[in-house]
Amino acid sequence: MMSEQPTDGAESTASTPVESAAENVNVAPETTPSVEASSPVESPIEDAPAEPESAPIAEPAAEAAPGTATEAPTMSAEEREEQARKREEERKRKEEERKQRDAAYAALEAFKEAATAFEVSINERVKGGLRGVFQGLRIFLPASQVGLRKNVSDEELQQLIGQTVRVKVHELQSDDSGHKSAVVTRRDILLDELWDTISVGAVHDGVVSSVTAFGAFVNIGGVEGLVHVSRLSRSRVTNPADVMRKGEKVKVTIVEIDRDKKKIALSHREHEADPWVGVNEAFPAGKRIKGKVQRITDFGAYVQVSPKIEGLLRISELSWTRRVKHPSEVISVGQTIEVEVLSADEQKHQLALGYKQTQDNPWQTLAGELPVGSDVEGSVQNVSTQGAVIRVRDAFDGFMPRSKMAGGRGGKVTLGVGDTVACVVVDLDPTNASLILAMRNEDGSVAGQQQSNDWQGQRSRDTDRERPRPRQEQEQVQPGMTFGDLLKDADKNILGQ
Repeated sequence: MMSEQPTDGAESTASTPVESAAENVNVAPETTPSVEASSPVESPIEDAPAEPESAPIAEPAAEAAPGTATEAPTMSAEEREEQARKREEERKRKEEERKQRDAAYAALEAFKEAATAFEVSINERVKGGLRGVFQGLRIFLPASQVGLRKNVSDEELQQLIGQTVRVKVHELQSDDSGHKSAVVTRRDILLDELWDTISVGAVHDGVVSSVTAFGAFVNIGGVEGLVHVSRLSRSRVTNPADVMRKGEKVKVTIVEIDRDKKKIALSHREHEADPWVGVNEAFPAGKRIKGKVQRITDFGAYVQVSPKIEGLLRISELSWTRRVKHPSEVISVGQTIEVEVLSADEQKHQLALGYKQTQDNPWQTLAGELPVGSDVEGSVQNVSTQGAVIRVRDAFDGFMPRSKMAGGRGGKVTLGVGDTVACVVVDLDPTNASLILAMRNEDGSVAGQQQSNDWQGQRSRDTDRERPRPRQEQEQVQPGMTFGDLLKDADKNILGQ
């Protein structure tokens, strides 16, 4: 009995702390998320050392309690409330920012649709350009869209940080996650301002951006204009690359503006020194110079006699003797020839050249070699309704009128190109380089000579230049008759009244 009492007494004595410990163990998991549950856990543990006898039994509960307290939050109720409040404020702030970005994005969509300009503040320099903010929405301004020129220096970009600039929407981006961004441009606004300020006749300093076969494109403050090949220089230009190079700074004048098509026509020739100044003194008539054949036309050739001066060599000045059909028969493009200046005009920018003048004139000796009446053999070069061109001695082109062909007027004479014919020189004028030929008849007479003599005799007799009357008229009006003899008596009476 006595042995059980201590046991009962021990059990009864230890029952309270054990139950408290057990209760604490069961309560701790339920009260872990709660701020209020932390106090009951700490109280039993603090009260346990007051009963020494129950200490050995209460140790397991004491060990469980600290383990349970380790898993529970260590912050106080006030701290948890503050944390929850901050999380709610952050959520509301983000929600407000999202709504603000959505509103800003909707406004940008309206700006883009209407092509409206708006203002943004530039905050920082980033890779590829600048970054700013519009009503809470971050925007990106590429360096290529900052100014009129596509290549903007870093110094120019840095100067815009902290400033407010006017821009237009260039591109809008939105994905499924709700991310929204905007790319803006300042260049379009500057271009519109430039188009409003430029005018025909204005002079600008520009930079050659590209050179083509038909001219050169020059950038004038952000817009490009075309300088046509005909407006590149005061002299004729065949290859624009000979006048302008890419990247070269030049002065140009606006000659035409098409604002609807955004096109500008420019001219550079007004800003080039006139190479024709002093041409009369530099190229006097009779001076012989060397030049390079630049181009050939049907009526002649253009010969360059100085870097920016070309003279015209007409087809008639190519040969003393030949009737040249095309200049390519005598000269070719790229050939260097000697020419003689025939005339120069500084005001009209004209220079007349001669090629045959640099050679001996065979017409001066031809008169002694082929006097009028001499026989010569020639080759038919051309046949027309007026006559034929006959080349004699493989150098001189003479003309044979159809009236001087064998058979005379009305006679049928057939000549073909390349035929060889026997001719007679009937006229020779070395001054005008004129040679007239005729054919011989079968009887040895010169064709057309008799008709020519008869005509000359008739003209000498008809001094009043009247046409000879027909023989029938001569028979009707006999010598000695008067006008009155042809009238009737009644007519005579009328005239007498």
